[in-house]
Amino acid sequence: MTIKESDRKLFDRVWALGAKAVKDNRISALRNVTLSTPTLEEYQNSHGKRMADLIKVVQLGILELRASGEVIEADEAQPSPRRGTSRT
Repeated sequence: MTIKESDRKLFDRVWALGAKAVKDNRISALRNVTLSTPTLEEYQNSHGKRMADLIKVVQLGILELRASGEVIEADEAQPSPRRGTSRT
């Protein structure tokens, strides 16, 4: 899987969790932005209030991932190529 594909999959997962949190917690201020699912590119290219609202939904999704224990640290996900080697 390429990095771009994995970024899209992660974004889709985070968005789904964030949108669910908006619905479950009845956050009316963000309800309109969750009526459709943006692509990663639409998210990246948004501006102004829409971008601020999209960011809030993503932040909620990240909180949900952390609460479920699904988030792993970057160091664990992709080990450094130098790890385990010695320079002498």
